[in-house]
Amino acid sequence: NKSAVVGVYGETLADVELFKQAVAQGCDIVIVDQNLSLPGAEVKGTTLICEIFAAGYTGLACVRSANCTHADQTDYLRSGAHCAIDKDLRWSQVVQLLDSAYASNASRLRASPSLNTVSALSGYDLP
Repeated sequence: NKSAVVGVYGETLADVELFKQAVAQGCDIVIVDQNLSLPGAEVKGTTLICEIFAAGYTGLACVRSANCTHADQTDYLRSGAHCAIDKDLRWSQVVQLLDSAYASNASRLRASPSLNTVSALSGYDLP
């Protein structure tokens, strides 16, 4: 019996630290919005990805954005992200994209017998 834990953060600036703590406690997939407008701050997802990898994160990291041109995707990948998720994608397409990104990067990702924890930092609920 597989169970999954999904954490969604992003209503306040304090959520950024809660998100980082959740990731540090063990997380298989991280999805961050590229442009987070939080009360008191503008936060870039690519900055957060750099920070979590520097802190030792070894799972899959994805940027979710309405801006997914080739140049944008190059910037996201340069930050360490494994994939870019266009906000216009349907949920079924997102799942396929995550599956493909995980399979393509499996040899570099932390060995995990099953994906069970996803943390998302988003200004709103995932689709």
